[in-house]
Amino acid sequence: MKRLWTMLLAILLLAGGLPEARSLAGETEMQIGVSGSPLLPGEAVILALTVPEDGVCSIDLVDGRGEILARVAEDRPVTAGYNALYWNGTWRGMPVPEGDWKLRLSMNGRTAETGITVGRMTPTLLSVSADRDTVPAGRKITVNYWATGEGTLIAKTGETVLLETRVKTGAGEAAFEAALPPGYYPVEVALRREDGTQSPSTVISVTTTEPAEAYTPIGRGCGEEWALNAWTVPMDITDEEAVWQALTAPVTVLEDGKDKAQVRQLVLRKDPDPQSEGIGTVTLASQGVHVLERGETWSRIECYSSSFHDSPILNWNVLVQGWVETRLLKTIVPDQEMGLVIDKLTQRMYVFQNGKLFSTLLVSTGLANPKQPYNETRSGEFLLVSRVGGFYSDNMYCPRAIRFNDGDLLHEVPYVERNGKEIYSVTEPNLGSRASHGCVRVQRKVNPEGLNQEWLYSHYRQNTKILIWEDWQGRQIEIPEDDTVFWRNPAKEDYYHCSEHCQALNTKKPAEIRYAELSAEGSGWKACPYCGPIQTREKLLEINRLYAEGGDHDPVLTEARKDCPKKGR
Repeated sequence: MKRLWTMLLAILLLAGGLPEARSLAGETEMQIGVSGSPLLPGEAVILALTVPEDGVCSIDLVDGRGEILARVAEDRPVTAGYNALYWNGTWRGMPVPEGDWKLRLSMNGRTAETGITVGRMTPTLLSVSADRDTVPAGRKITVNYWATGEGTLIAKTGETVLLETRVKTGAGEAAFEAALPPGYYPVEVALRREDGTQSPSTVISVTTTEPAEAYTPIGRGCGEEWALNAWTVPMDITDEEAVWQALTAPVTVLEDGKDKAQVRQLVLRKDPDPQSEGIGTVTLASQGVHVLERGETWSRIECYSSSFHDSPILNWNVLVQGWVETRLLKTIVPDQEMGLVIDKLTQRMYVFQNGKLFSTLLVSTGLANPKQPYNETRSGEFLLVSRVGGFYSDNMYCPRAIRFNDGDLLHEVPYVERNGKEIYSVTEPNLGSRASHGCVRVQRKVNPEGLNQEWLYSHYRQNTKILIWEDWQGRQIEIPEDDTVFWRNPAKEDYYHCSEHCQALNTKKPAEIRYAELSAEGSGWKACPYCGPIQTREKLLEINRLYAEGGDHDPVLTEARKDCPKKGR
């Protein structure tokens, strides 16, 4: 490439294509020339430099008094002899002023100049960028730009036109669907002017991937159970019909007819034999199991092991298949008016009523550590079986608890007491991320629909089903489009909200703000702790990288599981 430029510049010089340049530090020691004049900003020209030695140089556009009008290049590496670079007549994204000026080359205390005439701006696109460089095939990509004049924006890869739309002068954005097979594509973006000419193209790189599949909790067939249930429903909260069918489908639990079933567990056996090795534990009465094979005496089931620190088998939240006595299986029809979904990936609770997603609440599920791997909240399907009320956990008080899995409870975010006051500053900021000892902490602040843990507690109905979705590696959180609308208080530049009716807005005239603005680098916006909007793009990308296919988002639990269930007693 360097040889090509050298040959081109040599031809231009021999043909008189570059204006004569003069040196202020020596006759031929250092020179600068331009391939054409007048320069029309938006149309690139070639600047030719001759320098006596390797180093770095700067190029400035200056007026007759030597005042800098624009910085063309700064600390640019050059080699002895000919060098060349493109310049489109802009500085900081804007065209330089019209007039007769000079280009000044500076290097090692020496300078050289040449005259240049700058004409009127040619309509073109500046500051072209894409909101993402990797996208599932068929998803939209948004192109941001600054148009210096009206025209038609065209985006294409090869001969395939992806976008063709009229644009006006100024900043703008346009979106196109990446309707391309999975692969890498250079996409050329240019402006077709009113006279039919086209501006120089800017190339953006786009990689399309296979469309993301919705994960299912088990994905191994539905056994003897109903076609769509907690074990086969796609983990897609937007598919309200499918989720509601799973929330209202019958649940199979284990019952032995003895007292205190809600706080007792049964051992899941490796083989259909009461003396066989234990491979996991199942909580009686409230934990749903997936029946894979029903026999006259023994049945093979599937579930997440509900091991706690004092369980008979220590196998932390591992998806296991084993055998139980068939006589213990009992079918329960859950409440048909309400159901709950807790997603450990998003750390949100989704409240469904009468077939529709009614509201969303911030939660904190369990945060395991090497000494307490049992802190992990167990996944699967459960029934809300009793209101427990408030209780102490260490020095924290946990109000309005509802039992769903032995020692795992649904309760309000806890507080500590200091001088007779309830202090939430230690726990409340963690809502929306893992933080508990295994229980599910729920926000106490009222969201736009008027819901919080107090509402759930007062509207408790026995046998309401709760699905807890595992944050499997490979699951990803969908990133909103740039033009998705959120809300803010014009007088406060701190929180953003997913609802204009959020009481935390504290204004009757909330202003709109787009997702792209929230996600801009250094914006500093924080998600409202009342309505719990989705995180900014930077945070979502961080989560998605952690959960990328083939990785390990939770090495602590992975290490703790290595010798399970060998720790069983």
